[in-house]
Amino acid sequence: MKNLNELKINEEATITLIKNSNLKRRLMDIGFVNGAKVKLILKNIGDNMRAYQIKNTIMALRLNDSKNIFVK
Repeated sequence: MKNLNELKINEEATITLIKNSNLKRRLMDIGFVNGAKVKLILKNIGDNMRAYQIKNTIMALRLNDSKNIFVK
């Protein structure tokens, strides 16, 4: 199991755990749930942001937030 921020460009993984409870609720509302496929599209956009594709949507997350999402 690794953190979401460890993915390489165009690498796809499955979400297994979201650690931060405050973050978890917000991410679940936009599709970041256990079992969902997520793919890294862009690194280092803006101020430590990364863009991920999930359920045909591209979403930017802060690097610190992506460290609390675990994938396999």
